[in-house]
Amino acid sequence: MMLGSTGVEATEFTGTDLCAVRDLVAGGQIVLLRDEVPADRQTDQWPQYIVESVGECAAVPLSALTGAGGPRYPLVIGPRESIRYLCSYVDRMPPPPFPYEARPVVTDYREFRDLWVAEPGRFTPDTDGYAIGHTLALLHSRNVLHGDAHRGNWLFDHEGRALVADPKPVFLRCPPSPEQCATDIRPLLPALDPNGWMSFRLSYRRTWPEEGRVIDLIQLTDRTGWAAAFRNREYQRAAELMGRQLTDECTPIVRVMLLANRAIAHSRTGRHDDAWRDIADAARLAQERSPHVASGLAIAVAVVSADQGDRAAALNALSMVTGQPEQLLTRLEPSDAQLPIMNM
Repeated sequence: MMLGSTGVEATEFTGTDLCAVRDLVAGGQIVLLRDEVPADRQTDQWPQYIVESVGECAAVPLSALTGAGGPRYPLVIGPRESIRYLCSYVDRMPPPPFPYEARPVVTDYREFRDLWVAEPGRFTPDTDGYAIGHTLALLHSRNVLHGDAHRGNWLFDHEGRALVADPKPVFLRCPPSPEQCATDIRPLLPALDPNGWMSFRLSYRRTWPEEGRVIDLIQLTDRTGWAAAFRNREYQRAAELMGRQLTDECTPIVRVMLLANRAIAHSRTGRHDDAWRDIADAARLAQERSPHVASGLAIAVAVVSADQGDRAAALNALSMVTGQPEQLLTRLEPSDAQLPIMNM
């Protein structure tokens, strides 16, 4: 349907699957949501519940744009800039909270990379980090965001369980996205050391194994799920998902990482020319924008060389990163080997 005089088309959605609405909005669409307010909810808060559940969006009542409908629903939902554009057509927009906007999400966690790329040493479990990971995973699995998970907002009972202090919960009407979960975790990260992060990560994944993308988003800037496919040796699928992220990924070091990992995935599916093309693009970008990570391409070069039968070239590449290239190559060569994901 067309939204009044704006000339903008909206997709009408009459169901209650907000995850489907999230996918439509992520694709740039504007959605007219006709879902009515349940009897157990306050009408004036309902639009904010909806935008927080969908995430990374904004919404405005249809009545504010066209005069049709009630004061709070149906709702027109879409990307923030799209909804702001629609509102610019309105002569008299009601005062805030119009338009309703979800809290922004964070997808770049490279400032905390020392938590997961530090030199591995002896692991010392952090009981507090483990307990917080368990509680946060439970909340997220039950469609609840903590809201302010920094270290000072946690208490621990006599059994070591993490309890929420000073709660600011956000109750969602659908499962949270990986981006929402990762953003909810972010306030805790400055208080963790590598042992604390490893303990948190282990507990979070054990408690909520169904959601594997949250940790990959934080550690690998994985916005499409490629890392899980890579670990499962679904290399064609991994390459496709990395390609999807590369279409709009602007951070040079992340592009280098994606190209290096896609080169390995291409090689394992027999697409050696594509693999070498990715390595060349990654090397060129690394030299121009991130010279400190150029040596990290050695493993990708070694895998592609070995897959083509050039063992000497593979050993030469690995000698740049290890004093035992033969031993490392032996681990990389088998077709069913668990290949490492390059994280730069």
